[in-house]
Parts: sequence; structure tokens; C-alpha cells
Amino acid sequence: MSESSCTHDQQVIELYTALANNPARDFGWEKGRQNALNHGYNETWIAHLPAQLWDYCAAVGNPFTACAFRAGATVLDLGCGAGVDLCVAALLVGAQGTVIGVDITPAMVQLARLHAIQAKLENIIVHEASIEQLPLPDNSVDIIISNGAINLAGSKQKVFEEAWRILRPGGRLSIADMIRDEPCEQVHSCDNDSWADCVAGTLDKQELLDIMKTSGFHAPECVATTHYRTARTTVGATFRASKVTDTGNTVHAG
Repeated sequence: MSESSCTHDQQVIELYTALANNPARDFGWEKGRQNALNHGYNETWIAHLPAQLWDYCAAVGNPFTACAFRAGATVLDLGCGAGVDLCVAALLVGAQGTVIGVDITPAMVQLARLHAIQAKLENIIVHEASIEQLPLPDNSVDIIISNGAINLAGSKQKVFEEAWRILRPGGRLSIADMIRDEPCEQVHSCDNDSWADCVAGTLDKQELLDIMKTSGFHAPECVATTHYRTARTTVGATFRASKVTDTGNTVHAG
């Protein structure tokens, strides 16, 4: 790992450790139960899961709107944080399904495991690891979700190559992430010091789509933008894509 990668990873870990330890702190972006409602999270999910879980909801969009989630599926959450989307996914795939979280911040990994226990969801597994090097075998996951985490990665190409590797043929990618809303070069806030605040690491929509395509994904698409902003120059967006089989089949993930 390069020195610059170590530096920006440490920024991310420090910021999200602070969020893990103090969810009520103002970090300059929306979070909490109301944020989930603003993104269209189902009120049934909110009522079913522990109230304290929603304090950590810093969702930039709703990855559950861009893909169908069938019972029994295996779902991976890239950058799972405190486990909000892990728990929602576990409800959707049921007890016969499996939900796996990966996050680089130790404090968030601990919280995600705790929240799964508090929610009485036994089908959740959480790994402390980089989303650029996933601790999972090839062709082992049906659906990949992520919410505001890929923009934090130093190499988006590695993230999507890893995502393609571990998806089963026919698997789906359904993510929400921050994208650049205007040329980054024009504003002072887009310097390397703002990686952890979802600014410097953002790409524009087409750049992200191009990386998905060169990583092997079929028909990558930006479904919509959201109301979410971390700076004047960034906006949330939802994306979907698939991993086709040799015959072009994309129905495996439901």
C-alpha cells in the first residue's frame, strides 16, 4: 500500500471511528432516522429494527430501490459501517439468506456485529477488511450493495474489479454513492484533505459508469440522483449493473 493510500485510509478510519463513538455529533451531513425516511426506507424496516441503529444512518441514497432482493440470496455490503443496510438486507433475504459486511474501521465493525445481535439477526457476518481486497471467494455472492463508501476508496477500479470477481454469474450490483456535481478543479474544497468527507474521492457520473464497465459489469446505469450533499460540489446517486453469464442471463439475483 502506498503512503498516500495509508494517509487517506487513516483519515477515513479516524472520521468513522468518531462517528461510531458519537453518532449525535454534527459531522456536516445528514444522518439518523429522518435521513432514512428521506431516502424512502420502508417504515416497517425502521419499526422492526432497534431504534438506536438508525442514529448511525448516514445513507446517501437507497440501494434497495435499484434491485430486487429474493429470499435466500447472499448479499454483500461494501463499507457496511454500523450495519444499517446489513440489517435491512437481512430482513429482505430472510433466515435462509446470508448478509456479509466489510468495513475498514474497527469501531464500525464492532458496532455492526452488536447491532446484528440486538436485532436478533443471525444471518449477518461482518469482516474487518478493505473493500479493495475482499476476503471472499470468487462467484460467491448474489447481490452487492453499498451506501456512500466507494467514494472513500483510493482505487475505485480495484473495488469494482473485486465486486465483479465475487459476484456469481447473473449477480447484481445495487449501490448508492456520492458523485461530483460540478468540476472539482474549480473549488478549493476538493483537495486531498477532504477524502473522508466524501468530497475529494468523488468522481463524476460518467467516470463511475466507465469504471464499472471496464471492470466487467454489464449495462451499468445511474438510476437517479438524491437530495444528499456533503458539499456544494457533491450529490448522492444510485447505480445498478449486473454480471452476465456466458449466455447473457442476468436473472440469478432476482
